[in-house]
Amino acid sequence: MRTLFLLVFLAACPQPRGLGDLDSNDVPDLDDDDAVDDDDAVDDDDAADDDDAADDDDAADDDDAADDDDAVDDDDATEVEDGPTGWIGSPCDSDADCDFADGTCFDDGDGFPRGTCTVGCDLYCSDEPGHPVTFCTADAELPANAPSLDDGACLSRCDFSFFPSTGCRPDYGCVVAERANEPWTEQYVCMPGAATDLSSCHLDLAARGVAFEPTIRDVDHPTDQPGLDCLIEDPVWLLSPVLGVELRNTSGTETPRVLAGCNMAAAVADTVEDVEPFGVEAMRHIGTYNCRVISDTTDLSQHAFANAIDIYGFDFADGGLWTLEDHWEHDTSSPSTDAGAWLYDSAYRWNAQQIWNTILTPNYNVAHDNHFHVDLAPNSDFIGLPGMDWTGWGFIGPAPYSD
Repeated sequence: MRTLFLLVFLAACPQPRGLGDLDSNDVPDLDDDDAVDDDDAVDDDDAADDDDAADDDDAADDDDAADDDDAVDDDDATEVEDGPTGWIGSPCDSDADCDFADGTCFDDGDGFPRGTCTVGCDLYCSDEPGHPVTFCTADAELPANAPSLDDGACLSRCDFSFFPSTGCRPDYGCVVAERANEPWTEQYVCMPGAATDLSSCHLDLAARGVAFEPTIRDVDHPTDQPGLDCLIEDPVWLLSPVLGVELRNTSGTETPRVLAGCNMAAAVADTVEDVEPFGVEAMRHIGTYNCRVISDTTDLSQHAFANAIDIYGFDFADGGLWTLEDHWEHDTSSPSTDAGAWLYDSAYRWNAQQIWNTILTPNYNVAHDNHFHVDLAPNSDFIGLPGMDWTGWGFIGPAPYSD
């Protein structure tokens, strides 16, 4: 009888439904010892100006002069691609270029093209604003010619905000390496002469110009369900802004990076590409990764896989702010305000574009009253009904049960 009621109810609804995840919004702030604020990224404005290049008075013809100009341009392009200077991972000719405590230059003879600033380490490395995050890489992972400084040497981690094509300087590959004295901890680092270890999703994200840092996460377990595994597929730190749209918390402060599965990061990029033409300059959110179960169940939330984000609202270039908490219109398929209609229509655009597999609105239940819960639950179809477990059904529209 319950099944018959639901089928009749769903058939009578004017809008499509979607698979749900009874998630609460208790997503904590992310913390990471290796975190670095990318707001202070060094500009490349100081690169040499081609206009100052010396003229070649003895050039036989204009073609030769043009060739000389091209040579200067190529040199400048290489310099810019090598990223910021003066810190771990930066190019160097000698130790003097590594102007920090115990700074050392691994040079070409050590196996590092155009040199790399480093420092010896035994477990951790310091980070510096305006530079990629660093990692204490075990000695055994370094090129054979590299001098031994300690149990390891600090190298830069791969970062697509500094190096959009590959995550690393030219002639360096993004590979997995072990931490000194802690071989069970691995991270993606920029290693000379190495082929990339990145996945096709990572490379697709890079091709779109999305700034991110690939990372590696150990399997985690919910505190109340230690037998369950929170495992993120191709984890990345998604860096703000995403394709020009900032990520902010509910109070409007930028969140420099959020943890995401690679496919979820791509879906966030799709989402900001959808809303940016409407004048959106920032997307506010409550959180992404949280190793926990769905409320009142023993099933893992999609947040436990960094496969979901809770969207709180949007900041516009004209100073406006539309949030789910303040502007969503409950229990109607025809919102009467501009803000309510835009929020409602946005959810349906994301459905039509198949950006998210699940979209839960404030109509779903009290726990979702102030946000869209959107996720990439496998085998979920926002429009169809992938299974007969009615407790897993989600939707846009009035709930078929009381909050």
